[in-house]
Amino acid sequence: MEPKKEIRLKGTPVSEGIALGNPFFLSTSEDEVIPDFSIGVGEIDQEISRYRKALFSSREDLKKLQSTLETQGSFEAVTIIDTHLQMLCDPLMTTHMEERIRQMRRNTEVVFRSAIQEFERKFSKVKDSFFRQRFVDVKDLSKRILNHLSPQSPQTIATPAHAIIFASELTPSYTAAVTTTHVCGFVSQHGGGNSHAALIARSKGLPYVTSIDISAVLESSPKLVIIDGSKGMVILDPLPATIEEYEAKKVELQSRRQHLESEGHLKAETVDGHCVSVLANISSMDEISFMHQHGAAGIGLFRSEYLFLENAALFQSEEEQYRAYRELGERAGDLPVVIRVLDIGGDKNYQQFGLSQKDFEAYRGIRLLLKYKEIFKTQLRAILRASFHADIRILLPLISQIEELRESKQLIEEVREELKIAKLEYREEPLIGCMIETPSAVMISGTLAQESDFLSMGTNDLIQYTLGVDRSSPLMSESSFPAHPSIIHMIKMATDEAKKYHRFFSICGEIAASPFFIPLLLGLGVEGFSCAPRYIPLVKKVIRSTRLDDAKKLATRILKLKTSAEVTKALTTNVE
Repeated sequence: MEPKKEIRLKGTPVSEGIALGNPFFLSTSEDEVIPDFSIGVGEIDQEISRYRKALFSSREDLKKLQSTLETQGSFEAVTIIDTHLQMLCDPLMTTHMEERIRQMRRNTEVVFRSAIQEFERKFSKVKDSFFRQRFVDVKDLSKRILNHLSPQSPQTIATPAHAIIFASELTPSYTAAVTTTHVCGFVSQHGGGNSHAALIARSKGLPYVTSIDISAVLESSPKLVIIDGSKGMVILDPLPATIEEYEAKKVELQSRRQHLESEGHLKAETVDGHCVSVLANISSMDEISFMHQHGAAGIGLFRSEYLFLENAALFQSEEEQYRAYRELGERAGDLPVVIRVLDIGGDKNYQQFGLSQKDFEAYRGIRLLLKYKEIFKTQLRAILRASFHADIRILLPLISQIEELRESKQLIEEVREELKIAKLEYREEPLIGCMIETPSAVMISGTLAQESDFLSMGTNDLIQYTLGVDRSSPLMSESSFPAHPSIIHMIKMATDEAKKYHRFFSICGEIAASPFFIPLLLGLGVEGFSCAPRYIPLVKKVIRSTRLDDAKKLATRILKLKTSAEVTKALTTNVE
């Protein structure tokens, strides 16, 4: 019998790293048999009570999972599980479901599944990526609830050691719950680089490749699998030489990571002495210690909306917010802290924020805040008071026209007057920045620079709005989109305008942590790189290996190129 030949499958890389392990296929629960029977009027309250217990048990599961994730330092996963906890309070999961039980008079499992299937039919018609990701979360949560309703359903899926998980689509809670002692990587057929599962995989440092035909893998029945999360390669039944090659690569990668960690305290300075700021994107207080550990120059982006998902009481309470922001500033020490005001809409729970569903679906970022001015002013008051004690700055999300900046500044002035009358301590002249996330913001970046103190470009949204590509698509993981000449020219335009008016300009999108793009961004005039704390040592290493004069020449050459392929080739050649 001839030995198996190795099979190489090319997918989309969404989380870097190398793994050698045993394939483990996750089965779907779509066809799982659940009990189906009618109930009498006298049994309705009993069924509702059983449903409420399932919700309670699900909530306790998620809280325990969060505690574990916090000890592992997987903070992106913690914030995603927060959204699941909030969904348990959504009327869809509470009053709506209880009313359906009363109306249908069938057991809870049947009623619950019918509601989720109805929800799926509605969401299948929606193209917006935020809502598609939200439905993945809903399905994930519904599976957990059904597990508590049906005792015969398995509560956990046992995985062997050194397992590489294969799934049609990974759910956030499963990805968050796996331990790195058992699972060493993920492969899926569906899912994008900005999906919650991908974010969690990256936070755990586990390689992940998507866009792989799982049925083809099943047919070949591999005994051993290698995944290369950097190249998007999945190798089935690798030959001995291939195994040896990748084991060496894995050891080299681990050694390189350890070396990077040891250099985290070094300056972010180019070979020819040009210093830039490498800052941290964070979503929770717990990440501050990791920020210090990795040598960040400050917090370039604090996503304040996650504070409210963790503690609903903050939303209406100026005092609670003030204490939270003051603690944030104190824990940052002497380092600057940029707080992005509430960037809500689309992918969050609108009931959580007390807003109308129509407005929540129609608006996002600064537009929503300017429509709900009291919510905005409460947050501004708390930030201004906290900034008296620390270097705290205000960042306005999704600015698309100068009127939005001016109206926001007018509200800040009103808040200052209110605090003055109340005789409360506050910062007189807070630094105010604009996020550049839309083509319109790029086109008026000079005007925005004149009337603000700093600019921060969010390239993830900019790519989506410029090129019409879904953020949840696997294609967003490919370099071809950020390497599109239009994006490169937009970055150049915005940096030039910022420099013209002596404004600090930073990048806080995914490409801020990409070794391929960092030299180009330096050459384009980017002064700050804001990324997740774990990437800071790598970003600083690339900067220290770059000569600014060479980076400027690279940028000049790339600005003349006409296609994404040409730009990608130039960037790849430059890194190699």
